Amino acid sequence: MQENSLDPQIQAVRHCISELTPGMPAGPGDATPPGRLRRAAENLATAATQAEEERQQLRDLLGSSPDGFVVTDADGRIISANPAAVALLGESLPGTLLVAYGYPDTQPEIALMLADLRAGKACAPWETTLRSRGGARVRVVITAAGRGAGEKRWLIRERPALQESEERDWLLARVEEERSLLQAIIEQMPEGVVIAEAPLGRLIHYNEQLRRMWGRPDMPRDLRTFSGLHSDGRPYQPEEWPIARSVASGEVVRDEEFRILRADGTWIYINASSAPIHDESGIVRYAVAVLSDVTDRKQMEEELQASEEKYRKLFENTGDAINIFEMVRDEHGEIVDWILRGANPVSQRDLGRLDEIVGRRVTELFGAEVMAEYIARSREIMASGVGQKYENSFWGNRYYISSTYPIGKDLLGSVSTEITDRKRMEEELHLQQQRLELALSAARMIAWDWEPAAGRLRISGDFEGIYGRPPFARPEERLALVHPDDIDRLRAEGEHSGPYHTEYRIIRPDTGAAVWLESRGEVQRDEAGGFVRAVGVTMDITGQKQSRQALEHQQELLQGIIDAIPVMITIYDSDLMFFRLNREFQRVLGWSEEDGARGDLMTRFFPDPEYRKMADDYMRSLKPGWRDLLLVAKDGSIVETAWANIRLSDDTRVGIGIDIRERKQAEAAIIESEERFRALMNASPNAVMLIDRDGTILILNEVAAERFGGSFQELMGTPVYDYFTPEVAARRREIIEEVFSTGRPVRFDDEREGRVLYNSLFPVADAEGNVVRVAVLSYDITEQRRSEEMRHQAFAQIEHNMEQFAILGDHIRLPLQVILAASELLDDEQASERIRKQVWRINDIVRQLDRGWVESREIREFLRRHELV
Repeated sequence: MQENSLDPQIQAVRHCISELTPGMPAGPGDATPPGRLRRAAENLATAATQAEEERQQLRDLLGSSPDGFVVTDADGRIISANPAAVALLGESLPGTLLVAYGYPDTQPEIALMLADLRAGKACAPWETTLRSRGGARVRVVITAAGRGAGEKRWLIRERPALQESEERDWLLARVEEERSLLQAIIEQMPEGVVIAEAPLGRLIHYNEQLRRMWGRPDMPRDLRTFSGLHSDGRPYQPEEWPIARSVASGEVVRDEEFRILRADGTWIYINASSAPIHDESGIVRYAVAVLSDVTDRKQMEEELQASEEKYRKLFENTGDAINIFEMVRDEHGEIVDWILRGANPVSQRDLGRLDEIVGRRVTELFGAEVMAEYIARSREIMASGVGQKYENSFWGNRYYISSTYPIGKDLLGSVSTEITDRKRMEEELHLQQQRLELALSAARMIAWDWEPAAGRLRISGDFEGIYGRPPFARPEERLALVHPDDIDRLRAEGEHSGPYHTEYRIIRPDTGAAVWLESRGEVQRDEAGGFVRAVGVTMDITGQKQSRQALEHQQELLQGIIDAIPVMITIYDSDLMFFRLNREFQRVLGWSEEDGARGDLMTRFFPDPEYRKMADDYMRSLKPGWRDLLLVAKDGSIVETAWANIRLSDDTRVGIGIDIRERKQAEAAIIESEERFRALMNASPNAVMLIDRDGTILILNEVAAERFGGSFQELMGTPVYDYFTPEVAARRREIIEEVFSTGRPVRFDDEREGRVLYNSLFPVADAEGNVVRVAVLSYDITEQRRSEEMRHQAFAQIEHNMEQFAILGDHIRLPLQVILAASELLDDEQASERIRKQVWRINDIVRQLDRGWVESREIREFLRRHELV
């Protein structure tokens, strides 16, 4: 230990006291302050001498102690040490840190004891290992004292030397402890860790996180088992794995990314770093690699790249013009111009190539006067941070809807959609509205739209020309003009919802004339039944009403036409058991009314079960259109017919048939010779043409050309579908394809533009029997249909007249009886005789009317019985 005598300090104190009390006696009875001070100094010197003696005894004791004793400052730097400590630790102790004499694994223990002392905590004896003077391990027990910020005393007591086996066991225990600690740390790491053994690179350890990455609890030991891909898609060779390179050459690999195939067959992205582990001689013994699963990040990067690519494609391929402008400001910060920084291909079509326009000012591209309004608008947008949408025009007569919005501190984005076509459509719509007004006026029709919530009634057309007064403010005002006989019905119909159609009369206020009006439209109501909106048209049908009345007077002329119609008609029940046959049916097929009532006529019509089932399905389905059927006549012959079935409002089933044998013969003749077919076509009053599978017109007659609105030369070789609407054309394709695929004819009715056409399509085959063309025959049966309707109307009028005749006879006979009775009371016999003769004459006329009524009734019953009405 160092010498630390107090004598110099005591002598220094005495010298200072002598200087403070010069020339003063120092007797024992001196009570003056200097005397007391001198006595205190003597007492201090005596105590110091005694303490010095005790300290010397302690130094002697520590010097001869076999235990080491060390004094350090608060930072653990050695101030002094006894011989035992010097013998244990070395000669040059003062000035060095005590912790430096511990082994690396024990240094934290000494540092912790020092920290506890500084914090005022007591330290319990601690067993640790120090490095001796010769470099050997020395197991010691350390005890420390000196809490707070002052010096620290350390007692180092060496433990008895261990036997060699005990030392080995202790070292093995330490190694196992360190290995367990290292393994625990590796297992808790969030990244995968693998350790490979040199020189072959065999994997000797991997943690749980790496097993999860691999997808199975057991992992291969051989690097050749793994499959991976470089970032450029090349497969990894066994010697290319990062840990293999670290083992083989000592290479340190940092943040290398690749793809690896997991045990379940899926691919993941890995970021790997590896480093070699050398022994004391510098030879690589092991390598460790840390692997992180970056699949989510890579997928996000790929999604981001795909998103950027998508928006880039959207920018480049959108149909709108997209531009990016940079604001140009003056010295006061005011926006005075724009510089074009980007433009997509659509914008480039108008402005020019990208290399010619990017970087130029818009005042150069469009002109300062044109851009003044837009530059002023950009000041508002950049100040508010809110974009604006507006309509503008450029390039003369081209119109755009533009959206301009801020996209940065001084960047402005603009998206412009060209609306030139819409503008032209709006102009066309305005012209159409004008044409509509003209058409409504010409047709004596008005269109109206009533929205009660808005209190708005919109009317188009010549209102005053129909109603004889200015337009109504509200629809109910029209009720004041309605004819008294129609007012109640019209009010009741006004309570309905949905589509409606009504006819009523009004009294024109300007002329007082009664006018018939027809209204069609739709009433819209909400869920509670409240009136929401009504739209419709109203037209003056006074002239039509007058024409109808004239037609009713002429319908009786149709009575004589009924018997002359060459059409087979049958009325049958839904079970196809009972048939009523008209005269033409009986004439063509020979079956009688009695045959139709037997209940087995379908079996006799169609002996073949399969064919009968087809006919049965057709008649029950009541499908629209015509169907060819082969019927067996009563004499056993086969008659080719075409039938259409309808159902009346009372569920009566009616079949209408025609004998098509002659037409079939004509069709067969057309198939045999195209030249003959062409001659027949031109001679036919019906439309005839020949088409191929693509619908190309090969041959047609003049009637067909007239229907299509062209000449023979113009229509030849053109697709027939071009002359129909898309919906009708699609249906025609299906029908023609059916003929080609089935090889059977197809017949159907077609009502268009006020005409009724009966169409027959039949296949034309080549020598091998393949259908190569389709012949089309179209019969205009409009007048035939009208004749049937007129015949039924005329028959109804006849029945009405017969009823009037019966009533008229009764009304005449009763007055005649009264007149005859009164004549018997006259005194003038001659006058009475003249009256009786006139009465008998009138009575004879009434009898003739009765006979006519009876005959008319018999005729009516005959017509009904024979299905002629």
